Amino acid sequence: MKKYISFICMVLSVLALPACTKNTLYFTPEVTGYIYDSKTHKPLSNQTGYMGFNGRTDSDNAKINLKSDGSFTIPAITATYYFIRPDVKEYTNFPSEIFISFKNYQPKIIDYSEAYSRQVSEGKSSFSHYKKIDLGKIYLDRE
Repeated sequence: MKKYISFICMVLSVLALPACTKNTLYFTPEVTGYIYDSKTHKPLSNQTGYMGFNGRTDSDNAKINLKSDGSFTIPAITATYYFIRPDVKEYTNFPSEIFISFKNYQPKIIDYSEAYSRQVSEGKSSFSHYKKIDLGKIYLDRE
């Protein structure tokens, strides 16, 4: 009887292991690039502004600091779970756009769908895979 109980405990432990594994869903790619002034063609160095995924990034998480070369990184929007996968329907119908807003510059909306289709293979386009795209140089017009 003792062996039977030990066997049951071992089987239950093995079956419970997947529930202890942290899984991540990636709803957007990580986006990198550079912000430049359209007249001077120089990077916006060390400036703070707001960038994020249109309709997905809340104002608390939109603040971004550009590096000295004007580079930026917008982190991917993710959700983590252990056993019950969250509903992904609310993340499937958003536009593939990022918003950009810096002081003394006109706000801009960038559609990243073309860069996404060029840089992310079809096999990696599901929510299960980490994705990263580079938008290159983005030019902003002064107000």
